[in-house]
Amino acid sequence: MTASSDDHTRRLALALLCQARALSGNNVREAATAIATELATSLPLRAVHLLLDFKGQARRHASSHLALADTSPQAQPLIDAAVNEALDQQTQLEAPSTHPDSLNITRAHAALAHHLGGWVCTVPIPVDDMPIGAILVEADSHVSLNADDIALIAQVAAHAGPVLQLRAARDAPLHQRLAKAFHPHDSSHPWYRGATAVITLTLAAVLAIPIPAGITAEARIEGEIQRALTAPADGYIERAFVRPGDVVHEGQILVELADREAKLERRKHESELAQHDNAFAAALSTADRAQMIVQRARADEARARIALIDHQLDRGLIRAPMDAIVLSGDLDQAQGTPVQRGEVLLVLAPQARYRLMIELDERDAHRLSAQASGQIALSAMPADAIDFTVVRVLPVAMQRDGRHFIEVEARLTSPPDAVKPGMRGYARIVTAPAPLAAQWTKRVRNWLRLQQWAWFGL
Repeated sequence: MTASSDDHTRRLALALLCQARALSGNNVREAATAIATELATSLPLRAVHLLLDFKGQARRHASSHLALADTSPQAQPLIDAAVNEALDQQTQLEAPSTHPDSLNITRAHAALAHHLGGWVCTVPIPVDDMPIGAILVEADSHVSLNADDIALIAQVAAHAGPVLQLRAARDAPLHQRLAKAFHPHDSSHPWYRGATAVITLTLAAVLAIPIPAGITAEARIEGEIQRALTAPADGYIERAFVRPGDVVHEGQILVELADREAKLERRKHESELAQHDNAFAAALSTADRAQMIVQRARADEARARIALIDHQLDRGLIRAPMDAIVLSGDLDQAQGTPVQRGEVLLVLAPQARYRLMIELDERDAHRLSAQASGQIALSAMPADAIDFTVVRVLPVAMQRDGRHFIEVEARLTSPPDAVKPGMRGYARIVTAPAPLAAQWTKRVRNWLRLQQWAWFGL
């Protein structure tokens, strides 16, 4: 392989390495600094400055690491003037010039070279035949780059230009990117601008057109009437015949309390009644009227006691007062458990007579109108929405699990047979139509109003 071939390979590798440095930077400034540093270390240069000038953005400066300490504040305006001189003429310039017969203006370059005491050269960075910046290199006065070195710098600029432009576009603020997308003179992606405009207008129309609104809240199914069955007297549970969820009929025995002591007491009073009857018969045979009256009164008392015990025995058999479903009271494993008079044993609710209790957030209470309607989707039947109508709003706020809500009572229009008390789901109450944007920002606007009142009292 010849020496010229080796030199060409080295220069090509340097150009590709500079492009790789540009791709590895996190932003456009880091990428430009990496290119400048790579050129400064690979070529006999004192310093390298890379300046980018994108439309609508401030000029960006990047210098090699060797130039950070050597560049004086007075030299920066001269560097900007030299770059402007090269960009205005859209050609590479150098000073002192190696081509005395050139017609290009190099006054700013001559001033910069005189200030630095060396040789300077500026190579524009082209993208689509338009310069987006320039690479300015400094060298000592006794070191001058040949034409191949300057061509290498131009090649590096041509390779790095598109990469730097893409990174600058990505780093630009959001408003500049949007302005560029809708710029009428930018024809790089006309279909994209048209599609973006159509989508934006469609989205704005959708957000502005009033559509049906609603309030979503948690809800539960309850029995319209809930009947509590309590223990009639102190005693013990003998047997339980039902469990929660069972369907019962009117008059059906649900719970039986222990009646052994009551039955023994009844036998005792039956024996006393027999004795009083025999004594009454004996007094009647002897015509002892006083004894007859006494024994008859005692017999009546015994009969009253027996009737009371019979009534207590009958009350010990707790029966269903109506056709209903058992909501609570699992007494199947409570045999022999003592109960006190008035203690709730079972809770029943009539079948197919339900009410819907909606836990409405207090922030949405003002949006609820009289006789509002809606639908509920139960967790057990999410695909079957059930219609309901609001009956009344309870005027008391409640708190549960960190939530503040107001209970709203509603009536189900036609509940399916599968609906059971205790089911939960989400109810959606229909309210007045409103734009979608207003619906989405309702909570935020209310919160801001509340904070404004809290901070300023306005």
